[in-house]
Amino acid sequence: MAKMQEDQLRAITDSEMRMAVGYWSGRLANQRQKAMVYYLAEPKLDLAPPEVDGRSAVVSPVVRNTIESMLPALMVKFAATDTVVEFEAQKPGDERAAMQATDYVNHLFYTRNRGELIAYNWMKDALLQKNGIVKVWWDTRKDETREEYIGLSDVELAQLMDEDEIEITEQKSYPDEEDIEQRNEALEKLQQQLDQALNAAQQNPQAAQAVPQLQQQMQSIMQTPPKMVFDVVCKRSKSGGKVCVDNVPPEEFLISRKAKSIETASFVGHRVLRTLSELRSMGYKNVDNLSGDDAAASMNMERIERLGFDDEMAAMGIEQSAHGDDSQKQVWVTECYVRVDYDGDGIAELRKVVRAGNQILENEICDVAPFVSITPVPMPHKFFGLSIADLAEEGQKISTMMLRGVLDNTYLQINGRYFAVDGQVNLDDLLTSRPGGVVRMKQAGMAGRLDQGAGDSNLGMGMLEYMRGFIEDGTGWSRNSAGTDANALNSQVTATQATIVTNKADMRTDLIARNFAEGFRDLFRLMLKLCSQYQQKEEIINLRGEWVPMSPREWRNGFTAKINVGIGTGNKDQQVAHLNLLIQQQGTGMQIGTATPQNVFEAQKELTKALGFKSGDKFFTDPSKVPPRQDPHVSAEQAKAQATMQIEQAKAQMKQQTDMHAKESEMQLERERMQMQAQVDTNRQQVEAQQQQAKMQMERELEQWKAQLKANTDRELEMMRRETAVVIAKINAEAKLIGVQVQSQSMVTPDQDNAADAALNDDT
Repeated sequence: MAKMQEDQLRAITDSEMRMAVGYWSGRLANQRQKAMVYYLAEPKLDLAPPEVDGRSAVVSPVVRNTIESMLPALMVKFAATDTVVEFEAQKPGDERAAMQATDYVNHLFYTRNRGELIAYNWMKDALLQKNGIVKVWWDTRKDETREEYIGLSDVELAQLMDEDEIEITEQKSYPDEEDIEQRNEALEKLQQQLDQALNAAQQNPQAAQAVPQLQQQMQSIMQTPPKMVFDVVCKRSKSGGKVCVDNVPPEEFLISRKAKSIETASFVGHRVLRTLSELRSMGYKNVDNLSGDDAAASMNMERIERLGFDDEMAAMGIEQSAHGDDSQKQVWVTECYVRVDYDGDGIAELRKVVRAGNQILENEICDVAPFVSITPVPMPHKFFGLSIADLAEEGQKISTMMLRGVLDNTYLQINGRYFAVDGQVNLDDLLTSRPGGVVRMKQAGMAGRLDQGAGDSNLGMGMLEYMRGFIEDGTGWSRNSAGTDANALNSQVTATQATIVTNKADMRTDLIARNFAEGFRDLFRLMLKLCSQYQQKEEIINLRGEWVPMSPREWRNGFTAKINVGIGTGNKDQQVAHLNLLIQQQGTGMQIGTATPQNVFEAQKELTKALGFKSGDKFFTDPSKVPPRQDPHVSAEQAKAQATMQIEQAKAQMKQQTDMHAKESEMQLERERMQMQAQVDTNRQQVEAQQQQAKMQMERELEQWKAQLKANTDRELEMMRRETAVVIAKINAEAKLIGVQVQSQSMVTPDQDNAADAALNDDT
């Protein structure tokens, strides 16, 4: 296959750009615009009030309150310490390099790139606008800064000129005023000494020997040229590249409609507004006649909504320079990452194509698209997930309607409507509402309040409370998570029950944090990749009070990133209590050999982080870096005695703390046991009462069944007697007809006859 021409590449990128999600103000832009309206609590779109004068236009800020309440909890998880991501070695021997990579990449993120602000904006975009996007790249721009120095000495000037990045543009020299003052003071002192020597020479000729020496010193000072200082203006040019991380506004990010992730997308783009000066500093040529104006980007509705809250000219699309400086002319530039077979080998490769208007500024092959995305609620088989705003919008809409209804009803009850008979009432008096005011009328009853149905305020407030629970179920952020539920504080629950409720309420937030953790892992892995590929010089940075050399070229093999965020179970107070108990147990372990000072140091660092400090290195020292201290005046026996005394003191203190903790635990267990016993007694009484009632019911049913059975048995016996008598009668009648003489019949006595009947009954 032949190599692709530039016109073909331009056509492919044009097609991909216009078919990408986010290029036009479509459904996604409308959803984001709606989310911004809900967040700003503006009475617009479907939150617009009725077109009736005097109706309430208040908007319930549910989306804003929910997002702003969740952000502190998420920021604590990702920005509470200096180490968000840890790199693990992939093979033996890489442990030290993995530790250095962890320190260096975290340093780049938080110190060089304002990591806390980037993390805040990244997560806020995700909570509000479905997906938060950050871009990480190796910036090769040449930064030039102007520096001005005043009063430099010749040595300081020489040191400044020795720097490779410095170019002197202006220089001015003049005598040092401080040096002039010192010379004058020295001359005054020598003059005083000379005068004293001359006066003494008149009385003692030997004192005149010091006069020539003093005159020679004064002449030497006057002949010495004055010390000069310099005022310098210079230009510092920094080159060599650096890792840059920045947030991408949602409307500037483009991605293929069929994409499920950035890694597998056939097209990813960043449409950004840049000045000609920025393009030149990035190394692009022939940018003077660019026609990069893009009406679709300038008139994007979500962009206008975000900027228009405090900028009345946001919709005008002003991107051109207004003061005649062509270097500040702004054009829309699209940085495309497209999979295309440009070299004609039949296999599509990922290429970076920078477009401005109809011109291609850059076309090169690349490894990966430099974007990382996070979303709070991922949707399977889709790139865009759901935001917290999407989950809370319906609740905010209903709450706004209910709140407006309650307020309108209150306003109507305070300032109701009145009727007045025309010509019979002074309307000025009626329309002027003041306490104790008089309304003049010609006859009684000519004015009065209209009989209108008054709404039930309690019903409205109850509905608002119901909607609050509805919103909590939808977003996962409850009053227990925020710590603002007064009922929970006043209810009679144990500490364990309160902890269980709080942990359950925080599970949704922890799940969102785990989703965000995947994005942080990809971000830091990409930063490590860029450092290893492009940073050529070793750099020395300050870590934990020590200057440590870093050489990213040694990390080319890469490492497995592990997220180290506070998304475990329990709150901070629980973690502090658990760590304190752990440290106590480590003290016992040091005595029996199951713990080392290094183990205690690691636990103390975690305790410092749980207490809210970013690092524990300011408070504790790594025992591996502390040399053993030995006093030469202390004998071995004394050292042993001191060690024994310290161990005994530690044992006593540990025993005291353990006893206190045990007593508190016993008291807590006793309280819980008493509550459980009371609950068990209550349950047992209820069960016994239920069993007694069931027993009585069964006895009544048994008696009824016995009576019914006896009645049925008596009826059946009576019927059988009757049937037997009929049969006997028939037999006797037949016997008589055939002339059978029963001799024994005459011999049967009545008593025997009765006995036979009884036997027959028994058989029956």
